[in-house]
Amino acid sequence: DTLRPTTIVVVRHAEKSAEPANDPALSPAGVARAAALDSALADAKVTAIIVTPYRRNAETAVPVAKRFGLTPFVMPIAPQLGIKGHALAVAAKARELGGTVLVVGHSNTVGAVVEALGGPKVGDLPDSEYTQMWTVVVGDDGVRVVRSRFGG
Repeated sequence: DTLRPTTIVVVRHAEKSAEPANDPALSPAGVARAAALDSALADAKVTAIIVTPYRRNAETAVPVAKRFGLTPFVMPIAPQLGIKGHALAVAAKARELGGTVLVVGHSNTVGAVVEALGGPKVGDLPDSEYTQMWTVVVGDDGVRVVRSRFGG
């Protein structure tokens, strides 16, 4: 009995405004990048979205959520778990949801989530990096990873 593979697309939130510092919205460049993410995933048949409680993550996911009629699952941040624990929780939730899952993370969680899903060690993304898209396909025959870019 073979499992249908789960495809998890992991991206960082799009560019954010400077204010308010604790929970900024997307900047105009970020709004454009969120639209580019939607274009990149237009044919992906996304079935679930995982975001963190921050505005920049939710706003990055809005165009994709609207396209596929989805309400994103908000993964709480539990500081006591640390980055690795958070990444393991996101990976477990993505596997549980199945299908094609978009995960919108942060510069210090994207690599950890890819690794938690069985992908390579990626490390933190540079502060200026918003274009990487990691597609992790988890099947009964193992894990396949494709790194690509979206937006400008």
